[in-house]
Amino acid sequence: MTRKNTDTNIETDGRNAQDSRNETGAVYGEEKSAADSTADKREILPADQTLPVKLLLIPLQGRPIFPGIFTPLMINSSDDTKVIEEAYAGDGYVGICMLRNDAENPSMNDLHEVGTVARIIKKINLPDGGLNVFISTLKRFRIRKALHSTAPMAAAVEYLDDEEDDTFEVKALTRALISEMKEVSENNPLFSEEMRLNMVNIDHPGKIADFIASILNIDKDEQQKVLEMLNVRQRMEQVLVYIKKEQELLRVQKKIQNELNEKVEKNQREYFLREEMKSIQEELG
Repeated sequence: MTRKNTDTNIETDGRNAQDSRNETGAVYGEEKSAADSTADKREILPADQTLPVKLLLIPLQGRPIFPGIFTPLMINSSDDTKVIEEAYAGDGYVGICMLRNDAENPSMNDLHEVGTVARIIKKINLPDGGLNVFISTLKRFRIRKALHSTAPMAAAVEYLDDEEDDTFEVKALTRALISEMKEVSENNPLFSEEMRLNMVNIDHPGKIADFIASILNIDKDEQQKVLEMLNVRQRMEQVLVYIKKEQELLRVQKKIQNELNEKVEKNQREYFLREEMKSIQEELG
C-alpha cells in the first residue's frame, strides 16, 4: 500500500526499512575493497550519461549546490558518512538535497524535493572519523518516492531537463547577466579573477544563471528557488533581479563607508587643530 505525504508531495512506500535498503543496496552492508582506497580517483563523466533512478541522499544544512560544479564537501555526521561510503563503494552517485529546517535528525519530509545528483570523485578519510569528499555535480532531480524515509535516506528520483528557450531575449539576458555581474565583481573583493573568467567561459545560458546564483550573496532559500526553476529564461530573469539587489546593497555599503571615512577625517582634522591650538597657547604662556 502506498501513501502520499501531503506536506512535501513525496510518495512513501509502506514497506519496511529493510525492504527499502534492499532496493538501494545494503546501506549498512559489507564495504567493498574499492572503497578502502582514499587515493582512488574517479573519472568525471558528462551529465548526459545514464544516471541511477534510485539515489542515497545527503541532507545539506547550508546552501544548495548547483549542477556543473566541482567542489569539496565536508561530511561529519556518522549517518552521512555511511551513505558516502556505500555510494563510493558502488557507482559513486549520491543525491544532494537542502534541508527545509535545522532538524538534527532529518527525515525525508525535511528535505526539499528538488536537489542535485553528484558523483563522488575522491574521498579522504579524516582523523576525527569524518570525510572530505570531492564531488562533481551533474543534474537536477526531483524526489518521486521515498524508499527509506530516515537516515540513511534513499529515494526514487526523476531527472529534470532545462526548458530551453533559444530566443533573442535569452541572448540579451545572457549578455545582461555577464555585464551586470562584472560590475558586482569589480566592486566586491570576494569575487576572484578566476570566478570572473569562469563566468565568461560558460557557454550555456542556464549554466551561467546557475553559476552566478551559486556565488551571489543571497539567502539559501532564494538559491533553492533558482535551483527549482527549469525554464531557463525565467531562471535568468530571477538571477538578474538578485544581481540588481546585490548592486544596490553594494552602493549603500559604499555610501555608508564614504560617510564614515569623511566623519573620521573630519574628527582627525578637528583633533589635530585642537592639538595645534593647544601647543600655540602653551608657547604664548
